[in-house]
Amino acid sequence: TPPPYPQVEDRIRSVFQETLFGPDKINLAQDFPDGTDPKDMPDLKKELDYFRIFDGKLMQLEMLLDFIVFNEDGVAKITGKEPEGGGAAPEVMLQWRTKGEHDDGEYVVIQDGMNAGTVSDQVVLPPTEIPPSLALKVFEPPLFGVTVLGNSHGFDPVGRTSGYVLWLSRRGYMIDPPPQSTALLLAQNIPPSLITGVIVTHCHADHDAGTFQKILQEGRITLMTTKTIHDSFLRKYAALSGLDPALLSKSFHFRPVKIGENIKMRGGMFKFFYSLHAIPCVGFEVFLGDKSMVFSADHMNDPPKIKQLHEDGVLTDWRRDQLLNFPWDRDIILHEAGIPPIHTPMTTLSALPDDVKKRLYVVHVGANSFKPEYGLKPAPVGVENTLTLEVSQPENAAALEVLDLVTNIDLFSALTIQHAREILQIAELVHYKAGEFVIKQGEEGHTMMIIASGKADVVIKVLDREQRIKERKESEPAMGVAGGLIEEAEEEEEEDDDDDLMAAPESDDGPDSPSRRRSLNGGLTRKQSLQMQEASSSVTVKTFTTGDYFGEQALVAPDCIRSADIIAVTDLVCYQFQRQDFNWLLAGTAVVSKIERMIMARQDAVWDLMGMNSVLKLLTPTQKTQLEQRCCPKFFKKGEEVWGEGDPANEAVLIDSGVFKFQKRKTSGRRRAPSVFRHLGPPPPPAFYFGAFVGEIDALLENKPLQTTLVAAEEGQVMIITKEDLLEFFTNAPGVLLAMLHTQFVMPCAEAVAKREADDKAAAEKEAAERAASGGVGRSETGKSEVWDNSMDDDEDE
Repeated sequence: TPPPYPQVEDRIRSVFQETLFGPDKINLAQDFPDGTDPKDMPDLKKELDYFRIFDGKLMQLEMLLDFIVFNEDGVAKITGKEPEGGGAAPEVMLQWRTKGEHDDGEYVVIQDGMNAGTVSDQVVLPPTEIPPSLALKVFEPPLFGVTVLGNSHGFDPVGRTSGYVLWLSRRGYMIDPPPQSTALLLAQNIPPSLITGVIVTHCHADHDAGTFQKILQEGRITLMTTKTIHDSFLRKYAALSGLDPALLSKSFHFRPVKIGENIKMRGGMFKFFYSLHAIPCVGFEVFLGDKSMVFSADHMNDPPKIKQLHEDGVLTDWRRDQLLNFPWDRDIILHEAGIPPIHTPMTTLSALPDDVKKRLYVVHVGANSFKPEYGLKPAPVGVENTLTLEVSQPENAAALEVLDLVTNIDLFSALTIQHAREILQIAELVHYKAGEFVIKQGEEGHTMMIIASGKADVVIKVLDREQRIKERKESEPAMGVAGGLIEEAEEEEEEDDDDDLMAAPESDDGPDSPSRRRSLNGGLTRKQSLQMQEASSSVTVKTFTTGDYFGEQALVAPDCIRSADIIAVTDLVCYQFQRQDFNWLLAGTAVVSKIERMIMARQDAVWDLMGMNSVLKLLTPTQKTQLEQRCCPKFFKKGEEVWGEGDPANEAVLIDSGVFKFQKRKTSGRRRAPSVFRHLGPPPPPAFYFGAFVGEIDALLENKPLQTTLVAAEEGQVMIITKEDLLEFFTNAPGVLLAMLHTQFVMPCAEAVAKREADDKAAAEKEAAERAASGGVGRSETGKSEVWDNSMDDDEDE
């Protein structure tokens, strides 16, 4: 089937349309409060058309873009203009060809029948420069202020692209976050959990690309902007990524704002306005207590030019007056500058009164644009230069903090507003000094904690892989081969509402069955747990910070034994919840089953396993926790099928141990094409080992039957993720979905491959030594020589 070239062209056109010219059609009434007189709205279409005038003509996409399609032989011909003196028009050809194995390819440039050069079809981006992390000191957000992450424009090779964090009641709203903003925050000791939402001012790439990256990396952020800009953003990035717009829209929460309306948030108030720019763009004022800020966004704020546009009929009377009355009286003014006509000239800002310039911080302009005679200063970059305004703490600040912490935890996403009062009543504030034990391994646990500020190390004692797999295999009969945990959770939810939430499900083995103990405490008694701790090695596995939680096992296990030390790295402030209080709160919810599944996953070191996968290792800690909750272990004997060709696509697996392989794979008659249009991907390897993710993503998304049969070539364990859980996870991690689209597997990372190769080498050397000692050859259990059958080797693509 030929690649869908028309759709690709449409997608590229859509990206350019939204980026350069803005929406093709605008319904501005949706961005203003109901009942607003149209005379009190800008004629945005007329304004945007003004910025499209070039050489007296209205610029069109056809003036900027021309498409040349590769033919079936992978050749594209580019024909130039005929010479003025006559003769044939010059012609250049691009020929795509394979360069090596699988998907590697290159484009050959052919001119006058000669090879003029080659270009790889793989784009390797340079590493992103992230500033080194600051000292261990924990950042305490101000009640009201702004941290500048970057203050330059998108074409500055030296300065960092503009981006900001507005602090309101100690929580942050990112404004046009620059690319790699999450890494920037972490380097500045700002936990991502402190970020409440993202404000997108407009859809130029230096302002919205970081937001799309943040959605891909983290998902479920709250996006604040007008409906017009939101729709433009959605069209642009659905076209750019190839993701379905409906799916992309589910990956974030949209908080629409109305122009001129007072929007109350976190004890403060926002007021948005449309700036004067080449595409729809919003700035805003924000107030808290008796202090205020204004952010201009990209804005051509030049009074003589504004008056001229009014005379030319581009601006209405209302629009002229609104633009000329910029709120220069705010306590902090973040105002852009740049090259006219779509930006404000530096000379305009330099003419402002000295009192205004004292409160003015110029952004979106390179350092070389500041001249001494201007009397202007750039916005200071870095958390240490955070601009703050002294205000009184809002009355409801403490309650907001508790609710922020709880509602941002995926485990408790099902809790409703009816639970808010109870949460506020049962939360207890506790403090720890740096170096103090918060939890000690081996103690009985009765509380769960959420960190409000500070950092803490998690130090655990873990079984090595062989011990862990052996212990899991021994527990399988009691668990019903990994189905026990899910079945128990389902049985619990069917219990009568009047029953005790912690009552064990009915089973043949009674309430103290091995299955129940295994699901809550790993099937270990206190004595066994302590023996395991003594026999295992200690390792610091992670560092918790603001918004992270621990001790959740104590909520579901009456005889919970703490499995890790939690040690305060800095002074630590936490909210703790007692088991009996939270059990009452969780009655009638599915939270208990979520916690049980996550406990099981942590016993199997699923975090470490995800770190061995080339895609899953890039997940944020929050996303790893979300996926961890959805993993259920299952052990397979040699030769046992995980799934079969033609079956419904119901699950994917993350391989923990053993060897698995596709028994056969349908060959494809599709010919190779340039990689930008190709989704065949590399052929599968002879076998899958630990760290490999296997699942037919397209079949799972589109409810299609499976094209593969996955079997255990050697006995081993996998982490099963059901279709429903995986699709739910993708809405929180659309970047993972984008990386996995059109794949049947994702291979382990280089570290996992190196470890497996080292293990294989050691095993081979051991086997060779044993053979030499016995003088025999390797035999299977049946006495026949082992033969590895790979039915995929005759695939024509290979």
